[in-house]
Amino acid sequence: MNAEQRSLDAYCLTCQAQQGFVLLTNAPRILETSHWRVEHAHPTSVRGWLVVALVRHAAALHELTAEEFASLGQLLPILCQALHEIVGSEKEYVMQFAEAAGHSHVHFHVIARLPEWPAELKGAHVFNGLGPKVDDPLLSDVLTPLALTIRQYILARWPAAENLYL
Repeated sequence: MNAEQRSLDAYCLTCQAQQGFVLLTNAPRILETSHWRVEHAHPTSVRGWLVVALVRHAAALHELTAEEFASLGQLLPILCQALHEIVGSEKEYVMQFAEAAGHSHVHFHVIARLPEWPAELKGAHVFNGLGPKVDDPLLSDVLTPLALTIRQYILARWPAAENLYL
């Protein structure tokens, strides 16, 4: 990947996390491909809230390369299947806004919507379960084994042609 493709924005928290300057989760990184990094969100009250962030800085989807879109197309189905098999999701929400302060960086929220889902988290209200306002965020002793289980699920199904980094 050339320098332009790996460019990062010094003011972007997502880019700072990519470089290891800030932590955006209390769980181990699930994996990283040539184009995407996958982590479990924190703080959250939702088991199975994954964040899929582009490894270079881009503020909008139209800035993605064909290779980045193709890689995302391989990754999303496996993540959704992992959430269904491991967490027991009834549905999987996938969203991309990239408009929060410090996070104007292409990233997707891939969220396990469980069968016993409370009404206050359904649909767009799911964001009530993310961020510092969450009353009872999941701790690393819950998120670490979950992240590692999701990693193993993906590794067993990932096409050999695509590089994975742990």
